[in-house]
Amino acid sequence: MERVLLQWGMEHVVGDTFGLVNASPSLVRRGLHRAMPPEGMILEMREPEPFDEATVAALQEARFEGYHFALDNVGRLADLERSQLLPLASIVKIELTTAHDLEIPRLIDVARHRSPGVLVVAEKVEAVDDFKRCVEHGFDLFQGYYLAEPEVLRRPARPTSGRASVALGEALNGSGIDVDLLESIVASDPSLAFRLLAAVNANAFGLDRDVHSLDQAMALLGHEKLRCLAELLASTTETVDEPRHVEQVERGATRALMAVELLRGTELERSGVTVALLSNADEFYESPLAELLGELPVTDEIRAALLHGQGRLGITLDIIRACERRDLTALGDLAPGREAEMCDLLDIARRRATTPATGVPGSR
Repeated sequence: MERVLLQWGMEHVVGDTFGLVNASPSLVRRGLHRAMPPEGMILEMREPEPFDEATVAALQEARFEGYHFALDNVGRLADLERSQLLPLASIVKIELTTAHDLEIPRLIDVARHRSPGVLVVAEKVEAVDDFKRCVEHGFDLFQGYYLAEPEVLRRPARPTSGRASVALGEALNGSGIDVDLLESIVASDPSLAFRLLAAVNANAFGLDRDVHSLDQAMALLGHEKLRCLAELLASTTETVDEPRHVEQVERGATRALMAVELLRGTELERSGVTVALLSNADEFYESPLAELLGELPVTDEIRAALLHGQGRLGITLDIIRACERRDLTALGDLAPGREAEMCDLLDIARRRATTPATGVPGSR
């Protein structure tokens, strides 16, 4: 789920059709399915043994919330008759390699009787004879290599710092929610900020959403999706503990702190933090920045600043980079008479960014 839903986004993988995602019942019990909206997603589960009451209750609640289920790997009539997921299922997948041909009509009848409106799928349709036989049985849909072979999608992963994800999860599990603390945690790690913004795109599902700041992104996702996001990231992503990743995280956090100082009290302060955090994403993920920004719902102003150095946000980023290079000539053009002050501000920001438990403060 983390890789397909939160790194790629269902809309990018399956377009405006439904996608089936293999999931375990424990994922629903933990509420992690809420990391994504119900539109376009069907949770595909197996039921080798009867579910306990807590699992059934969680499945019922998820179905009430609009999530859909597919009962997978059905092969025995006895298992289907005692299934607790079947009445909640939108799809039942009967596997031809395990189901006895003489039992298939009865399997279809039981599925349709116990779950009116269910779509019955013939799974593992490998040859033309399989397909013809399934048509005669009256299946609704068909799946297998006879129809198409999988297309594997590849691109570099978008890893996140496990430390920052854990910190975000801990902050979200408390009795009260401190928005400034959440924003500070996200702003302390560029990889987490990137994934948070990407999650907004994944949850928008076709809606136009231009995000100018991290607090806006968190508001769009809401507390429950943020909690699920943090838990998914903390438990499933690759770690980014290599020295180069650590250095890039610190550089992004330093730039964000510096952006706060340069834009403090203006309406661009929070946008400046976003620009600063994304400014070295191309180095972090080893992909062109324009390509990475295509995954994010950022405003045209942020995009122009990052790609073309335009506007006040672009000038702010130029000042920060000139300070990093100790380029006094460039600083003389960008901030006349303040060259030494700018370099001192960057040094302070760098020390704060590398101090444990220090984050980018909110501007409220």
